[in-house]
This record gives sequence, C-alpha cells and structure tokens, in this order.
Amino acid sequence: MNQFRKYARYIVLFILFGMLIVSFALWGVGDMLRMGGSGTEVAHVGGYRVPVYGWVGGSSVSINEVRDQFNRQLEGIQRQTGQRPEPEQALRFGLHVRALEEVIQRAVLDHAINELGLVVSDEAVRAAIARNPAFQNTAGSFDPMLYRNRLQQARITEQQYVADIRREIAASQLFGVIRQQGLAPVSLRDDIYKMEGEKRVAETIYVPDSLIVDVPKPSQEQLTAYFDANKAKFEIPEFRAFSYVLLTTDEILPQVSVSSDMLKQEYAARSAEYGTPEKRDVDQAMADSEDKAKAIIAAVKGGKSLEDAAKEVLGTTDGVIKLGPVTQKDLPPGPLADGVFALPKGVADAPIQSPLGWHVVRVNDIQAGKVVPFDEVKDKLEKDLKMQQAPDLLIKQVTDFERVLSKTQSMKAAAEDLGLKVRTYENVDARGQDAQGKQVVIGPAAHELVQAAFSTRESSESDLIETPRGEYFVVRTDRITPARTPTLNEVEAKVIEAWQQEERRKLADAKVKEAVEKANAGTGFEALSKELGVDIRTTKAVSRYENDQGNYLTQPVVQELFRLKPDQAQSVRTAEGSVIVRVKQVEPVDLEKNKEALDRFGKQLDTMVANDLILELVAALRSKYGVSVDEPVFTAAFRPQGQQ
Repeated sequence: MNQFRKYARYIVLFILFGMLIVSFALWGVGDMLRMGGSGTEVAHVGGYRVPVYGWVGGSSVSINEVRDQFNRQLEGIQRQTGQRPEPEQALRFGLHVRALEEVIQRAVLDHAINELGLVVSDEAVRAAIARNPAFQNTAGSFDPMLYRNRLQQARITEQQYVADIRREIAASQLFGVIRQQGLAPVSLRDDIYKMEGEKRVAETIYVPDSLIVDVPKPSQEQLTAYFDANKAKFEIPEFRAFSYVLLTTDEILPQVSVSSDMLKQEYAARSAEYGTPEKRDVDQAMADSEDKAKAIIAAVKGGKSLEDAAKEVLGTTDGVIKLGPVTQKDLPPGPLADGVFALPKGVADAPIQSPLGWHVVRVNDIQAGKVVPFDEVKDKLEKDLKMQQAPDLLIKQVTDFERVLSKTQSMKAAAEDLGLKVRTYENVDARGQDAQGKQVVIGPAAHELVQAAFSTRESSESDLIETPRGEYFVVRTDRITPARTPTLNEVEAKVIEAWQQEERRKLADAKVKEAVEKANAGTGFEALSKELGVDIRTTKAVSRYENDQGNYLTQPVVQELFRLKPDQAQSVRTAEGSVIVRVKQVEPVDLEKNKEALDRFGKQLDTMVANDLILELVAALRSKYGVSVDEPVFTAAFRPQGQQ
C-alpha cells in the first residue's frame, strides 16, 4: 500500500502526518492488552470544562483512536522489519505515547480547520481520489473496482479514507501559507553544503593496550582498595536450577513409523528427482493415411533417405520434421510416446498412428537415462516422510500433554504419565552459563527456556510455551540462588587481572598522550610509528559520514578528524587501544562544479526550514487551544495483562 504515499502533493504535510492514508492495516491486540471502553475519552482539545457537566466545545479524542494508531505503528514496523513487536515491548519503547501524541496532533489540526472555516467540497475529494495512481487502471483512468479492492486490502473503510483525504486537503490549505522557495539563506546553504561535502585524508597509528607488557602486580592495599571500589564488577549473579519438558519435531521423529510401501510410493512420485530420463534424437514424417506411411517406409528400405522418400510420396520438400532430443514426457502421451521409446535406432519398420495422423519415425540417437537405485535414497526418503508426518504427531502430543497437565497440575506427573523426558539444568545464570562462564544451556529453545526459568517463581511451573520455531515446553524453577557480592579471597585472581588491565590501559593512554604531544610539536608520523613499534596507515578520502575501518578510521575517529586543523593530531580511545589520527589532506567542495547538486540541496534545505515552521505553527495552535489528557484513562488502557 505504499502507493498511497505517492498521492501526497505536499511533502511537508506528509513529514508531519506519517500516520495518514498509508498506515491502514489494523492488527487487533485487544486480546493482549486491556483497553478502555469504546467510548472512553482520553484527551480533549480546546473548549472548557464545566464541573459535573463535562466539556463544552472543543474536540474529543477517544481511546479507540489512540489504540488504532498504536496498531498502525506495530503494523508499520512489521512491514519494515518483517517482525511484529510484542505489545509489551512496544509499550517499553513508548509507542503508545507516540500514538497518543499523533492522534492529539491530528485533533488539533481538525479543530483548527473547523475554527478557520476551511471547507473541502465533495468534488475536490473525488478529484483527489481519482488522481491517485494507486486507483488507476493500465489506461490511466480511475477504476472504481480497483479503488474498492485497494481499500479492502488496506483494511480501511471508504468513509475513513474519504475523511483522511478531506483532512489532508484542508491541512494543505492551512499550511499553504508557508512557501518553501527561498526560505534558507544562500550563505547558510553554501556553508552547510561545503561542510557536508568536504573530504579528508588522514594518517593513522593504532596503539593497542597490549603494547604495554611490563605491568606490575598490585600490592595488597591496592588490591583491596580496587576491589572495594569495584565490587559490582565481581558480583556473583543469580543462579537457578530448573527442570523442563521439551516437545519438538526432532524429539518426535523416532516415534514416526514409515512403511516400505510408503517409501516405494514416494520414490515413484519423485522419480524425476533421482535420475535423468532417457532422451532420443527423433525425426518424423507425417502422412494422412496408412498406405502413404507404408510407402515411405518401403522407399527407405529400398535405399532412399527418409527425406527423399517423404518428398517422393508426399510431394513436399519439408515432409520431415526434426523433433530433436526429447524425453518421453515431451511427446503426447499414448501410442506415439510409447512407440518412439520402444524403437531401436534407425527408421521404424511400421508407422505409428496417433490422433494427429500416421507417423514414420527415425531415431537418430539414444541417450540412456540414469536412475539412482531405490536402496541409495531409501534413508533420505524415510527421513523426509518422517519430517512430513512429525508436525501432526507433535501437535497431538502437545494436546495430550496439555490435557494431562491441566488434570495433574504437575509437569513431572504429566511427563511420567505420557512417557516424556524431564531434563534438568543445575545452577545457570540468566545467560544460560555456569559459574565458570561456560554456555551450558544450548540446543532447541535454549534462550526461551532460560528466559522462562528466570520469569518463574521458585518451586513453580511456567505455562506451556510455544517458541517462534514451533517448539513447546514447560519449565519448573526448582531452586534460586540469589546474587551476592563475593569476598576478595573468592575472586582474587579476577581482581588482580582486572587491576592489571586497568593499569595497562592507563600506561597505554599516557604513552599515546606523549605521542600526540610530540606529533603536534613537529615530530613526523613515521618517526612516531617507529618509536612505538607499530604501523602507520594512510586512509582514503572520507566525508563526515563515511568510514575506512581497514585503516582504523571508524566513525568516532572520523568525527575527531573533522575537528582537527591541517597537520594537527589527536587520539581516540577504542575498546582495546587508541587511534592517533592526523589530518594529511583536505579536499574542499567546488561550489561552481557542483552547481546542480547545490541547487537540489538548497531545495531540500528549504523543505527542512518549512518543516520547522510547520512544527512551530502546530505547537502554537496546540498552545492556543489547550490540550487536556486523562492520564489514568490512558495508563489503564495500555496496561498489559497480568498487571491488574
């Protein structure tokens, strides 16, 4: 439905109203979120409130409008990323607040349109819809059937769409007072364009922390002080022991049985997959009677070629048709295909009759087919058939497990009743690692298992959970070992290692600082690189938004590069070292050579300034009318289930 966007004649309007016209498809989440009643007011624009009586004048914003906008946002994210966020995740990102703001903004504009008396006729709406390329047929004319189909696909009623179009046209009239042309001063345009288009070549030296090898061990006082100041780094995380029952197609495969007849049927159905069919290079002469066909064969036996015999009997020079290399399936099924592939090389002794007439066939060459024996593919066929049947058997097993689980209220009892395996993990952290940092929770549903175990209370069981990959499981959290701060003796080796790493970093930083000071005092980069024992690199020319990571020019280094004056050096910290960067060459932008691009940039800048003015206008309208939000209604409407 992105074609709806092409209708927009005012780019400024659509930057402000990303929610209009396009974001139609609604994916209801009412079963996942506890929403307010259909008539609940969540905000009010303009008017004044009379105690007991309520609002007089102004425009009302219902919770349904906000909910719809929230759903449109989820749908938009799904279109862009291919994955729809969970409602609770969307709430954490504040999408519900954004939805409220967008609906309020729309209500403010509707209120302004009504107050200013901006009227859009039905004729103008109809003309706008007819001009939309999304509703035009191949001849470029408005197609009512296509119009209705598009709206149905977008899950929007005609009434809603017409209202959106009417609002869009009216808003374009309101914002028409802002002209985009010439809003940005030429000097501002030139300065920004030169800044963004400038490129620089740098020299870089990477100084890794590992360059410092002689790091002393800390004294006991230093070690104790460091540990006391950084206890959080060495905190032992919470560990949990949990048991679980996991149901997957892989687990169910051994229970799937495949008979020999099923294997043979599958082999026959997939015969083309397990070999190449026989091919024959075939020519034919066609006659309209058996006598003529036999006369051609007799002439061939008398020593003539098939071409000469066909010409003599049929009286034509093109009586022989070359079919070329063909398989049996390439020929019409029946007597012709069967007959051709039963012949030896040469001209057939007898004609073949088909619905098309009488065929005199010559087989020029035979390419034998190759067939993979059944025994060679038997195991693969069996595996494929089991994989086809496993999902149905898995669903049955899940259904039985859920039924017994609801009866026994015990994962272990239900598993024992159905002969399912109960597996256990002892003492893993929230990442699925053991106390030594080894990843122990691996395999199917590993992430979901750990997540469920750390979301379930001690001695309690989770619900039956399905993963996005079609795995099912129940987890029981058997034991919780709370997080704690260890004593220094427990983690002394780690503390020493951390202290030395930090000390190494300090010494490396001091060395880099000294090198930068030397560079800015006149020492060449080549001399510095030799002194440090590292390589010097020259980067490609980059703009402010480009990288050359192979030469240590990451984005933070690029940002520092463009702060420097020519021949000036500076260092940038990385995770395990520092990059010393120096400006070697500046490539400024030639405005005269880039006049067309400069003009395009100027128009873009005008649009950006116009957008800012429109946002200021909307903010002024909002301040003028006043907006009241019912926070309790909004909060209750978007409260996830389980937080009653």
